[in-house]
Amino acid sequence: MVSPIEGRRTSVIGGQRRPTRNRPKKFSSVEHLSHEAVAAFVDGELTPSAAHRARVHVVQCPECRAEVHGQRGASEMLRGCNLSAHVRAPEDLLARLAGIANANLGPGPDADATPVARPEDFMDRVETMIRTIRKMQGKGQR
Repeated sequence: MVSPIEGRRTSVIGGQRRPTRNRPKKFSSVEHLSHEAVAAFVDGELTPSAAHRARVHVVQCPECRAEVHGQRGASEMLRGCNLSAHVRAPEDLLARLAGIANANLGPGPDADATPVARPEDFMDRVETMIRTIRKMQGKGQR
């Protein structure tokens, strides 16, 4: 409850009004849209509920609205470029990428030949603890 006199939040405990602590504001996913969220919003890749929250925020926030407008322009420009031959992957790259799935790879190393870290024994742990303690003492920590 807000006290009309002080303008501060108060609570009633045992018949007495006491000021309450101002709790930190929890992050809301619609405070500002990240660059990734703006791109996903423009491309229609958000879930319906996320798209709704983003739409509500964009209506109220001129900064994010401007970013969405800029992203839409960039997206439309790229789509226009892709219709022509201006932005295309080279044919040899496409052929190599397509050939990866059909490539005949030789046998790789088996599990026994793959190097792995040896398990840490008790003395390794003791040594690690001693180094940590010495490092902390050197920094004046205890």
